[in-house]
Amino acid sequence: MVEVSLTALVKVTGGPSMPLEATLLPLSYSVASVDLPAAADPETPSSTTVPLLPDDGTVTLLSVRARTGSGTEATVTVTPTGGPEPDPVLTVNGMLLVSNADVLARIVTGGPRELTIGNAAAEPVVVDILALLDPAPEPPTP
Repeated sequence: MVEVSLTALVKVTGGPSMPLEATLLPLSYSVASVDLPAAADPETPSSTTVPLLPDDGTVTLLSVRARTGSGTEATVTVTPTGGPEPDPVLTVNGMLLVSNADVLARIVTGGPRELTIGNAAAEPVVVDILALLDPAPEPPTP
């Protein structure tokens, strides 16, 4: 088991702020960093597929960060795959953080098994991915 600290702060200028903190204890994690070249044209994005899980297990947290070579936020598409339903295409502007297995399972049936990352921009991007993994739930006993 691994211990992971999650800390974020949502702050409205001149308004309220909401600190978010959690200690997560996943069975394991998977991490990847992907360099995507500039797209040949906006209709033909460069893309790659990143595996998250073996055949069993549950993604309990998914974090994606997309940056240009100069370090500014980049926009990429993220297509989580894994279930029998059509895979949604998510547009990620700089970052995505989902820390809830139920939400991830509703984005793609059963939770994502892999991500296809696409870059339609005219410049290269670096995409960092971190996923926390728990074992598959035990089937109910009769």
